[in-house]
Amino acid sequence: MKIVIVSGGEAPSYELIEKELENSSFLICADSGGNCLYKYNILPNYLMGDFDSIDRKALEFFQRSSKCCIETYPTDKNFTDTELVLNKALELGGTEIVLLGCIGTRIDHLMGNMGMLLKCLKLNINAFIKDDHNCIQIVDKPIKIKGKKGATFSLHCYGESVENLSINGAKYKLQEYFLKIGDPRTISNEFLDEEVKISFTSGNLMVFYSKD
Repeated sequence: MKIVIVSGGEAPSYELIEKELENSSFLICADSGGNCLYKYNILPNYLMGDFDSIDRKALEFFQRSSKCCIETYPTDKNFTDTELVLNKALELGGTEIVLLGCIGTRIDHLMGNMGMLLKCLKLNINAFIKDDHNCIQIVDKPIKIKGKKGATFSLHCYGESVENLSINGAKYKLQEYFLKIGDPRTISNEFLDEEVKISFTSGNLMVFYSKD
């Protein structure tokens, strides 16, 4: 079951939200993520947070709807609004979770949101952070990634190391490489065709699909 989350970072475009809502079961919104949904006249199934940053008009709009479940939490809490809505998605039984509005000016929040991807990975749930220029996922096993010929992708180690990393079907091939955290060797590779095979024997690997 696919669940889409909209958080309070840089607002996703209407086109991106509409695309991700296809074949999804729930739309969950965190606090000021509701501002763009209000602008696009899209109603979430859940609106959650401490509501310290959502516009008053947007909040009142959602409060008037009987189809939007609103859950209010204190400002001082031991979790972020994004973690709050992710936990709701897990509670609802999501097996694929797409997080929008999780990239923006607050890099500290982005790092925390990357941790949400790892949390999903440990629960065997497919999770992605997306905006109009990027898609990020974390994997712990070999994967075949899809893309257009010439499209850009990058790999980063999420943790101490990724061992025996091999890349096939890309412009820059790699065989049994020991990738350490911070190593830029695997940045800005390109698809030679529509599929790239990535294999490794241990570690957590961040996969970035990016476009300018």
